[in-house]
Amino acid sequence: MDELQALWDAEDWPGAARRVRELALEAEDYTAVMSLVRWRKRLAPHLAPTDGNAVRVALLGNATTEFLAPIVELLLEAHGLRPSVHLGGYDTLAWECLQPDSGTAAFGPDVIAVVQSPLGIQDWPAATAAERDAGAWAQGRVDGLLSLFESAHANMGCDIIADTLHRLPLRPHGSLAPRLAADRNRLIGEMNRQLAARAPDYVVLHDVDMMSSVVGLDRWVDYRWWYQAKQPMSFRSGIEYARSLTRLIASIFRGSRKCLVLDLDNTLWGGVVGDDGVSGLAVGAGNPVGEAFVAFQDYLKQLKDRGIILTVCSKNELDNARAPFTELPDMVLSLDDFAAFRASWDPKPDNIRAIAQDLNIGLDAMVFVDDNPAERAIVRQLLPEVAVVELTDDPSDYARILDAAGWFEVPRLSQEDTLRTQQYQANTQREELRSSADDYGTYLQSLEQRAVIRPFEDRHLDRITQLVNKTNQFNLTTRRENRSAIEARMRGDNYLTAYVRLGDRFGDNGLISVWYGHMEGTVLEIEQWLMSCRVFNRGIEHHLMNYVAEQAKSHGIDRVCGRYIPTAKNKLVADLYERLGFTCTVRHEDGSTDWELALADYRPTTTFVESVEDY
Repeated sequence: MDELQALWDAEDWPGAARRVRELALEAEDYTAVMSLVRWRKRLAPHLAPTDGNAVRVALLGNATTEFLAPIVELLLEAHGLRPSVHLGGYDTLAWECLQPDSGTAAFGPDVIAVVQSPLGIQDWPAATAAERDAGAWAQGRVDGLLSLFESAHANMGCDIIADTLHRLPLRPHGSLAPRLAADRNRLIGEMNRQLAARAPDYVVLHDVDMMSSVVGLDRWVDYRWWYQAKQPMSFRSGIEYARSLTRLIASIFRGSRKCLVLDLDNTLWGGVVGDDGVSGLAVGAGNPVGEAFVAFQDYLKQLKDRGIILTVCSKNELDNARAPFTELPDMVLSLDDFAAFRASWDPKPDNIRAIAQDLNIGLDAMVFVDDNPAERAIVRQLLPEVAVVELTDDPSDYARILDAAGWFEVPRLSQEDTLRTQQYQANTQREELRSSADDYGTYLQSLEQRAVIRPFEDRHLDRITQLVNKTNQFNLTTRRENRSAIEARMRGDNYLTAYVRLGDRFGDNGLISVWYGHMEGTVLEIEQWLMSCRVFNRGIEHHLMNYVAEQAKSHGIDRVCGRYIPTAKNKLVADLYERLGFTCTVRHEDGSTDWELALADYRPTTTFVESVEDY
């Protein structure tokens, strides 16, 4: 902590706070983390309010959560959020969720994190209970939890993150346990299964069961602290718990990283293809090193299948870099699994920037994996926004290390996530078409774009929430909302909402734009307008504005108002309202601007987009 003391002595409060946040994301030792908590408190009086999105988190459950609160606040701030944390009392979950005058209700949380420990369950059935009775008991426990979640969601309009239950480290029934319907660990497994199957969409599961298994139950559970303070896990496991929980909360309100940039030689296979040739590479069965690389590729394939973009950044000749994917039968990954493939002798930071530009994503969406520590160091130095994974020199560690980093945590999975690689590959085809077109209008016409524009629907709420919380460039306000808040707008009588799905000759772009606003009298105030970077400059914003104007008029609206709030990333839309015919009414000192449009003066814009009911 000497560097923090030096920054303090120099009265560089912002620098010290920034370093505290950086260290918080790296520290694993409880003592080190608590030192950072104290530094955060010490620096607070010297700092202006942060620019992060304000997030209100309530920690409730059947255990005490006091020791988690300062760690959660520290880590949420390290993730770029501005947290407020409320604590419910020990085992007061039912009161806090059901009572309209509870402290949690008064706090008004965006998220309730339900911290559960099986040590707090008192009414276990007898070990000899019949299977039917044991099943009824497990179902009753889950029924009770879901009822509390429903009440909290209805009364407070919040999302809920619910822990799965970890197993118990004691085995009184030994190896008989799997045969006993009422064995406690078997019941825990059944409750977790039911919770996963039955939880509504506003409930996000926090997989403590798996996390505690990886850590080790003897390390996770500390009975001394349970008996003394009803603390749900040991102090050192509390750090891992808080780190996982805050990653999940951050993914709700900021989105998560979505692009993995991979080296090739000694990263996806053993050896150097340019020197050893394809036949000399270690990848495949019969070789311990080769099998480790196959296992790592299999892990990467699973990431790709759930929506993570895989790309290649290799210092290699292009033909050499591609050859193993087409010539080696044991390769799990194929060229079709990559959305971008850069192999050249250019510096890797340059190629990573080029990949980000090709995919039209931010550097802060990227994670870099390379076996070479020198390459990792230069990327970390020149591209600090990119997350860099520190590998060992043993490929059998690669998947475990990347997995433990948790960069790709998501609260929910949408259809667009699973199609992401294909969508970026289709974008490459679109760019090829654009480069060959005589003019831009001809290009847009040749795309044969088809748009479905509808008010929000339940089936798309997860994707809408995802876009609201991760879109930065085409985003007029960059206001983040949880799923519950967006659902409330969907159901509000004074709200107009719209989403856009877009298809063209190259395939389905998915749900790519979100808009909503509230009506007061004859005025419509736009609250949110954003669009995916994949479809910039294709006339979608004009097409959507035509729809909004039509809907507004049908509701008796004669004036539409909106605000642009500038950020470091949304300069792209600084003049959007002006381009759509709005008039600027106020320019605020913080750079934000207010705009107004009289619908009587609006003339629909001709676009190369066809409105359809479906495609």
